[in-house]
Amino acid sequence: MLRCLIVEDDELSRELLALQMEPYALCDQAENGLIGVERFTDALQAGHPYDLILLDIMMPEMDGLEAAKAIRAFEEKQGITIEKGVAIVVLSSLSTPQDVIQAYVAAQSAAHLVKPVQPEKLVKTLRKLDLIPAENA
Repeated sequence: MLRCLIVEDDELSRELLALQMEPYALCDQAENGLIGVERFTDALQAGHPYDLILLDIMMPEMDGLEAAKAIRAFEEKQGITIEKGVAIVVLSSLSTPQDVIQAYVAAQSAAHLVKPVQPEKLVKTLRKLDLIPAENA
């Protein structure tokens, strides 16, 4: 089963994402980017890395873009290339092409989902990233 870290400042959104991910992953949660980075680095150092991070862009303490950069920097220090690193799916209520490009480039993310996240789009994204097989619908 996948290991997923949900980094989202809105508690209800975190819980809904965890419910959507329940058939596919064991999920941990973090209420801001700072805690998310800490949980990610702790898990990687303990030998139990996450396969996926669902990362909100706009959060207090440390926003999603800063958190993604910190995660990628930590992976790089560990000798982990971006191709072998954790899959980051950026979550945003913004859906303009500019926002999507920023998510891919600045966060070095694998995908972008618009909030509220639709279950079918989440599953489609997991399949596209080869995190779940096609028959897990």
